[in-house]
Amino acid sequence: MPIVPIEPKESVEERRINPPRRSRSRSAQNIDKASEKASREPPAPEADAGYTVGYKKPPIGSRFKPGVSGNPKGRPKSAKGLHTIVRDTLTQKVAVRTSTGEKRISRIEAAVQKTLELAMKGNPRALAQLLKLYEQAVPEPNVAQDLVRPKEDLTATDIATLEELRQILLAEQEDER
Repeated sequence: MPIVPIEPKESVEERRINPPRRSRSRSAQNIDKASEKASREPPAPEADAGYTVGYKKPPIGSRFKPGVSGNPKGRPKSAKGLHTIVRDTLTQKVAVRTSTGEKRISRIEAAVQKTLELAMKGNPRALAQLLKLYEQAVPEPNVAQDLVRPKEDLTATDIATLEELRQILLAEQEDER
């Protein structure tokens, strides 16, 4: 009995990996489209005898056309930063129901009002947060007074010097009148 080599059948896996080959011939329809496209394009202008293509002298046919942008889609928008996103989100207006009716206020204002409402109901965290916000928003009036020294700290010499300066300034004002 002669030994005849048997060609193994293609397994399913091989068919998935290597799909059957297709021939890539151009159909008559595609050829017609290509010829139409070529006929629609304006013929390249005849090269002038004095014009040579070279450095900073592109071929006339490949130059930018007048009135047509070289970047038709334009510059892409940049990504927004975190500060911009937070600012935009918190300044958007929302409708809030009040005793007088519906009112449109910013989201941050609504959040502060809600914190105030919770603090008034006795929520200790809301109260602490509200006091912290108030401290940041409203400076203490005693800070400005602490910067000015009281009169008791001035010596007799200081008071005399200030009085002389006051007299000089008053005399200058009277001379100007």
